[in-house]
Amino acid sequence: MKERFIFRQVDYRDLPTFLHDGEIRAKNHHTPQLCHQTSYQEIVERRNTSAFQMPCGGVVNDYVPFYFSPLTSFTYTIHQGNVRVVSPQGIFLGQSCSEDRVFLVCKTSRVSQEALQFCYSNAALNSGEGLVELNEDFAELENHVNWDVFDDPPMRGHIPEIGFHGVCQYFMNSTNVRYQNRSKERMAEFLVRGSQPLEMIECIVTKDPVKGAIIQSQLDDYQITIPVFVNSGCYF
Repeated sequence: MKERFIFRQVDYRDLPTFLHDGEIRAKNHHTPQLCHQTSYQEIVERRNTSAFQMPCGGVVNDYVPFYFSPLTSFTYTIHQGNVRVVSPQGIFLGQSCSEDRVFLVCKTSRVSQEALQFCYSNAALNSGEGLVELNEDFAELENHVNWDVFDDPPMRGHIPEIGFHGVCQYFMNSTNVRYQNRSKERMAEFLVRGSQPLEMIECIVTKDPVKGAIIQSQLDDYQITIPVFVNSGCYF
């Protein structure tokens, strides 16, 4: 099976919280982490209902969501300045920007080898009835997701240090029948129940060298070793 990587996009200002706790926690964790919010509230609320039948039980907000690509429609809309960011105290801070966003990157194979509950989808969970299917069998991952929308050239976002060979630079739908649902399929989700330990993170990626230095200093303060890479190819 081909090695697949998953990406958790966060505000760099939340990293000290994760470093202190030693993990990234789901929204419904019994000890939740107060983080900067860049989500659309109506989607967050729907993910807290039984609208989605999770193979491992619970609701979507019981899981930490990852995506199989750094370049998605959500990353693009942040790049366009269309997403608000709210502080952990509920204060509106303006529009989110790519320079404040970092990716926490993991290998799906490592997650599957640990005693963690997880499942994955073939499209964004807010894609609507009929398109989304969820699966918890890791052996089915290569068949369940439409990898054409990830693996077709031209490619961008290569992270050679960890063996990630990048992703197709195109993410929007097209009239080609192969890509008519590309935008939603590119936001297929890999969901880890409860929390994701930091030791399973392969690297942290940032667009901004200044943010990279800040992140490295924070890691040093907590004596945590995770490679930090400045890689503009993972951003629009």
